[in-house]
Amino acid sequence: MLITGDHLFYYYRCPRRPFLDAQGTAAHNPGESPLHEKLNRDHHDLRTQLLRDYAWQAPQADPQDWAAAHTQTLALMAQGVAAIHRGVLTLTPAPGITYLGRPDLLVRRPGASRWGNWHYQAVDIRLGQRPKPEYQGVAAFHAWLLSELQDTWPTTGLLWLPGPRSVRVRLADAVPAMHKTLVACTAILQAEQAPEVFISRSRCQLCPWLGDCSQVAQAQQHLSLVPGVTALRYAELRQLGIATIPQLASQSPHYLDHQTSFGLATVTRLVRQAQAIQRGHALPLGPFPALPQEPVELFFDIEAEPHLDCVYLHGVLVVKAGRPAFHGFLAPHPQGEGEVWQQFVDLVLTYPAAPIFHFCPFETQTIQRLGDRYGTPRLKVQAILNRCVDLHAWVTRHVVLPVDNYSLKAIARWLGFRWRHPRADGAQSIWWYNQWLSSQNPSYLEALQVYNEDDCQATYRLKTWLDDFHQATAQSPLQEESG
Repeated sequence: MLITGDHLFYYYRCPRRPFLDAQGTAAHNPGESPLHEKLNRDHHDLRTQLLRDYAWQAPQADPQDWAAAHTQTLALMAQGVAAIHRGVLTLTPAPGITYLGRPDLLVRRPGASRWGNWHYQAVDIRLGQRPKPEYQGVAAFHAWLLSELQDTWPTTGLLWLPGPRSVRVRLADAVPAMHKTLVACTAILQAEQAPEVFISRSRCQLCPWLGDCSQVAQAQQHLSLVPGVTALRYAELRQLGIATIPQLASQSPHYLDHQTSFGLATVTRLVRQAQAIQRGHALPLGPFPALPQEPVELFFDIEAEPHLDCVYLHGVLVVKAGRPAFHGFLAPHPQGEGEVWQQFVDLVLTYPAAPIFHFCPFETQTIQRLGDRYGTPRLKVQAILNRCVDLHAWVTRHVVLPVDNYSLKAIARWLGFRWRHPRADGAQSIWWYNQWLSSQNPSYLEALQVYNEDDCQATYRLKTWLDDFHQATAQSPLQEESG
């Protein structure tokens, strides 16, 4: 059995992932997604930046031939080369088990080892802004493998994070914790059945097993499909014998308030959420207020490239008496950001009484930031902000929907809306824009404008549904449901 640093890394995030990785091939390859491509590109850029500072050498063996690459890595260490890129470290502590690590870089440091008056320290490149437990765990894993191979411990582990900046890992704390995790990970890899499924919207996004695990969770009506049921909350509910959506839907919020640490407001929403999913329709959380309604309404969505610090598209759907017209203000190059910002400002000021509907706070935060950047009068910016209505905040405050997350994509698709590019998302839009900048192929601009218009149309669809839902609840007042 081969147990790698990747197995350990993913175990920290999800104990089910290393088991599935070891058992077979996932139906979906995350490398196909623009977000995954972007992460690979960011990692490549950060690694290139780091390697410039070292006169490194690398094993010549095929990376898949890990035994040969390990032998060549040891030879380079024995020679005392300054740094080793793509080095392979292996250890066989017991018959039938081999641990394998592939740190991004091995750097020679002064200090005695089996090789002479030098030893090596592993450097791991990660894209997070903080030293997460999985980062520190793999750094400790590499340090442990090094200690066994070179007969001395490196002084610390080293993480290289965006900025760029280096973060030292205190091995005295990280190594004991890593060994406990490694034992648990090894036991799972030796098990006959996969660990229990748990769908986490943040951690599962790029996992190739998301589709497979979602099918299992749907078949089980697993509680992790209920928005708001975190791993810690699930553990508490599980102790009460509540493991499925129907079981949660049948509970009294007041009973759960006394049995859990969540608080009455939280358990009330969780129960209502489970009821909405089980019944397949929306439920109000209380008296449902009306949204602003005017003869002209604006629906707004922004596309931005964080690495270029550029907002390249302001999309506005102007709806007059139920007739929509889309306006897309697109910067063909990052230097055009100020021009399209002013075009957006001019348009929204043309309709001074029109509410501006958007989804999530990114749009209002960006309006504030661009107003400061381009010297737009504060009173003018504030007048625009005063008209903004965040439909995400409105939905999550007043209603529960039969969805597994409250993204615009999930809600609009439940409402029957379909994007013309079915797999498009914000990362895809950024990829299209970068492809346009490098190729000047206008089809990329057309694609991202279509996607942005669809986002505005989806926001319009949601607002229309909320108006209808308000009328329906006004005619049929909320009835108390205790479960």
